[in-house]
Amino acid sequence: MILLVAVFAITFPAFAYYGHQTHGQTGVLAAAVAAVVCLGAGLVALIVLALFREPQQVVCGVGLAMLFRMAIPMSIGIFLGKLGGPLAEAGVFGMIVGFYLVGLLVETLLAVRLVNGAKVAHVSKVA
Repeated sequence: MILLVAVFAITFPAFAYYGHQTHGQTGVLAAAVAAVVCLGAGLVALIVLALFREPQQVVCGVGLAMLFRMAIPMSIGIFLGKLGGPLAEAGVFGMIVGFYLVGLLVETLLAVRLVNGAKVAHVSKVA
């Protein structure tokens, strides 16, 4: 989870710079909102996956994690886009999509490690 936070902290300045160049302070705020939304959804997804990491629960855990990982950012992005206002004009939905893709890469790597770690622990219990 710390890796996910670190990657978001590393990529945030690039999004904030782009937002500032295109829309000033509102663009930086849009980048911050997008980062918080996607980071929160990613952390929830990893927590759900950690709760359902037993071998017989992995499929349900991965499915629920995907639901949280995708539904939270996309629904908030669509809501903010339809709401209009300065955040929508600053491109908050596009930034959510950008942070979502960054987070998806890191979360997928973490999820694979988490699930494989559970399989190894299960095999050692059986043996």
